[in-house]
Amino acid sequence: MTNRINYLCPECYVDTNIIKTLLNVDGVNHQHSCTKVMGCLRKNFQDEFAIGIVDDDKKKTYDYSEFEELARSEHLILMKHKSRMHFLIFVHKAAEDLLLSCAKELGINMANFNLPSDLEGLKEITKDCESDKEPRIKQLVKALQPASEMARLQRTIDYLCNKQYQADKEKLIELFNQ
Repeated sequence: MTNRINYLCPECYVDTNIIKTLLNVDGVNHQHSCTKVMGCLRKNFQDEFAIGIVDDDKKKTYDYSEFEELARSEHLILMKHKSRMHFLIFVHKAAEDLLLSCAKELGINMANFNLPSDLEGLKEITKDCESDKEPRIKQLVKALQPASEMARLQRTIDYLCNKQYQADKEKLIELFNQ
């Protein structure tokens, strides 16, 4: 039996790989666009707990006015739906920027993972529909876990997954801002 978390809805393939690696799970509810993440939250989890993870690199195709911003860091924006237990985590600008920034923070050479160290080169790999399973990305994410933004992402999602309906907004903001 696989270890799968259906209420986690990442937008793109590389986000899916990052989340699966950070949480050490086999599967999540991968969606193909911000609009599909939002539709999935609205339709499939209407009265249930859910987390969407989306890149903040594109023109907004969905009205986010139902969400309030709780906290923000260099690469992450945490939002909560005003009346539902739906959370959004925006990765700013995109997952590739996050990966490169974390590698720089830790002094990790991307070549050690057979990955390019420039944004465009990395995008060539991450935009592939198989990048959700890409072992080089998985190995890189494991190495990047101590980086401040990667640790922030992991502890925020861990808290939400563990607390779900009992998640305390102030505690969540405090954890995010550590």
